[in-house]
Amino acid sequence: MSSTTGLILSYALGIIFAIGGLAFLILLDERRLLFGVPYLIMGVLLIGGVRATQRRKRTRQVDDADGDDPPASSLH
Repeated sequence: MSSTTGLILSYALGIIFAIGGLAFLILLDERRLLFGVPYLIMGVLLIGGVRATQRRKRTRQVDDADGDDPPASSLH
């Protein structure tokens, strides 16, 4: 799977979970919080995780283009 395909699928999955969670919250009479909140949270976390990954990748590309050396790891 290419990077673009993974990105699209991750966003799509996050949106599906978020919309499903909202639908459960709006349409269910009983146990709406039991089903709606977990799906909504999973959708928001998926979307947020993909956005954060893209932001880190973009920052890393800008730093590499500037010619900056990455900081040395203190684990050595």
